[in-house]
Amino acid sequence: MKARTAIVCGALVGAAALAACGGGNSTVPAQPVVQCTYPTGTQVALAYPAPGATAVPDNPGQIVIAASPALPNTWQVALAYNGFIFYESVVNPIASSAVPTPYATPAFAGPTYESSGLGGSLPAATTVTVLLNNEASSCNSYPSLGTFTTQ
Repeated sequence: MKARTAIVCGALVGAAALAACGGGNSTVPAQPVVQCTYPTGTQVALAYPAPGATAVPDNPGQIVIAASPALPNTWQVALAYNGFIFYESVVNPIASSAVPTPYATPAFAGPTYESSGLGGSLPAATTVTVLLNNEASSCNSYPSLGTFTTQ
């Protein structure tokens, strides 16, 4: 399992965009915002933990998305909380029977469930935003799939 990596400065969680980090009196040029976009016609939703879920275990083990069609495994789950973005593993297809319960059923037909293993536990009593990053792109603003709150 991949270790969790964090962006430790300048994470704009609201827009899920990364800003440049600067210190002292230095001036850092602003980075243009490049939105990650799904392949044409692809629909994606957060399945587990369900969007808006509360009392989610601090170590859910994985984040599961539903996609139609499936996303390539260049897509990576990123979790935003406490002012940082933590990059988790890329998504890989799993059987629908392997999705932990309770999970959210997507609003679209024929989903493929894809899982991203987590690199460790999450902090207690924390609202976590689930984002997706395309590692094969130079995007720096990530689509948000929803939030959940740990116990």
